[in-house]
Amino acid sequence: MKTTNRTRALFASIGIVLAVGVGTAVVVAAGDDADSPPIPVEPDGGIGDSPIPVEPDGGIGDTPIPVEPDGGIGDSPIPVEPDGGIGDTPDQFSVEQARDDAHGLLGRYESDLPDDVRVGRRGDEQYALTEDYVIGRLTVELDDEGDGYRVTSVVVELPESTETFHLTPS
Repeated sequence: MKTTNRTRALFASIGIVLAVGVGTAVVVAAGDDADSPPIPVEPDGGIGDSPIPVEPDGGIGDTPIPVEPDGGIGDSPIPVEPDGGIGDTPDQFSVEQARDDAHGLLGRYESDLPDDVRVGRRGDEQYALTEDYVIGRLTVELDDEGDGYRVTSVVVELPESTETFHLTPS
């Protein structure tokens, strides 16, 4: 390969590495003379002494990759709840228990609420809620009674409809 000053300047300015063959490269760096032999670079970049592993097909992708018949998930089926795990199905649901749970929340402080209870309103602040219907879900409204926010209203989603319970002043 005949090099001109222009070619040397181009190679020197951008530091090109030319691949000469598998595992061999030539580095043309600034200040190299056209008559100087190329500097061989180790296949692993000089980091270690091991050669670079090469796939039998040259990395083209013809070598099949072993895959388990079930996609690697496992041999046993995954149990699925009939309702998709969202909530209790109507035949397992106790309406009376849901009503008792709703009554039990009335008058409670906000800090004493279970994690699965939604807050629909806190004082004057109304919260955006999803409109999906989940049987047994409890949504509360909180008002500041002077000593902290307390549950003043509970909506429970039942199989046939929703029911709302209100705290009666004592």
